[in-house]
Amino acid sequence: MKRAKKILLIEDDDFTRFMMRQIIKTLNVDVDVAHDGQDGVLKLSQNPCAYGVILMDIHMPRLDGTESTRRIRTMSDDPPRNVPIIAVTTDERYHNSELIADLGMNGFISKPVTAGELIGLVDRYCVGSLE
Repeated sequence: MKRAKKILLIEDDDFTRFMMRQIIKTLNVDVDVAHDGQDGVLKLSQNPCAYGVILMDIHMPRLDGTESTRRIRTMSDDPPRNVPIIAVTTDERYHNSELIADLGMNGFISKPVTAGELIGLVDRYCVGSLE
């Protein structure tokens, strides 16, 4: 199977970002990294069709995950508005699918992220068709 698109990882914590990138790379999926929400929204606006999924930290400096998601969902182009956004957080408040949906996100994973959980997400959102 061919991996269809890359992942946009928006995460301000160096260790978490490093670990998630290492796991994703083992699956031969490209990862673009943004160190905060502002950088992530900019990367998405510059390449709106590139990403199969966005992994979005919630608590970040400059622009947090909820505001970043709001900005992405109000972009004028269809691909970024509709790309799946997965919250990545330790905050128990966001471990509620109703709240996540209200924020415009498609799901969540808890920190610390496990390899199995992350691999499942990549398989779900980034696997392309057979070629």
